[in-house]
Amino acid sequence: MKLFTKSFLRVITACRKFVSPGTSFKHLDPPRAQPSTPDAAILSPWRVYRIYARPGHVLLRNEQGRIFYFGVMKGAEPNLAYRLVVRGLTGRGFASRTLLLDDIIHRMESGEVAGELLDLPECTADPGVDLDRGTHADVSMKLAG
Repeated sequence: MKLFTKSFLRVITACRKFVSPGTSFKHLDPPRAQPSTPDAAILSPWRVYRIYARPGHVLLRNEQGRIFYFGVMKGAEPNLAYRLVVRGLTGRGFASRTLLLDDIIHRMESGEVAGELLDLPECTADPGVDLDRGTHADVSMKLAG
């Protein structure tokens, strides 16, 4: 009986070449261990964030696309100011949103804002579909450790 089973499996294996690829023979294959490889972005020591300066708000988008409330933007050009949720950091007297974002990025890169980014409140209001069309800046930060 064992010889018959082996012969039958060889015939089935040979016939698989002629069968359409849509047909499945997975029940005949021995189970293979699937290596669990985490997402490459999770393994990377770098994190990429996008910061948006919207009227009244400073928002932050993480790598997964989730948008967080990062602070408040007040005033009008050429006298903009901001206050971040993180540590209550503030900045004043910016002539444009781009300069305001540059100051925030400088603070992030200097280490004033780091682990606190994990505890930001998620943005509950819909920021709109044209968020990327407005003033924004990208920042890359290396994880400590």
